[in-house]
Amino acid sequence: MVLTLANYSCLEEWKRILALVLTCEKSVQSESEFFARFLRLLKQQLERTDDVEGGLFDMSDDGGAFLKALLKGFKRTLGQTLESTGEKDGIEDVKEEFEEVENWVKDHYRWELGDEFVRNGMLELEDGEMVTMETKELEGEDESGEYAPVVVDL
Repeated sequence: MVLTLANYSCLEEWKRILALVLTCEKSVQSESEFFARFLRLLKQQLERTDDVEGGLFDMSDDGGAFLKALLKGFKRTLGQTLESTGEKDGIEDVKEEFEEVENWVKDHYRWELGDEFVRNGMLELEDGEMVTMETKELEGEDESGEYAPVVVDL
């Protein structure tokens, strides 16, 4: 893996494959064994990112945003699939493998893949002063309300 992903074009192809697989919606149920194996492999790859000096790829906030967004979307897709089909054996395996990946990125990168996040609130500073904070940073990730997808008939 080190020799393969050390090449920039191979890294870009790896990103395309990740995007393709993690954005599939209908195949999660029918190809559950593939998705479970894919998530297991992804976790193994992430565990080896630091084997090379400087890492195989940038997993900081900026560089990891690509993977983080894909994992959040896949978590949402997996949740919708579980709601619509119930917890069948194959889907349950995918869920377990995804939870392994989710726990690993939470422990190592402090990524929260859930949809629950605070947009505004009170924050206490070191000197005890209370200030109101508001963030617009995560608005694009929210697909509800005014950000919900809309079908337009032409």
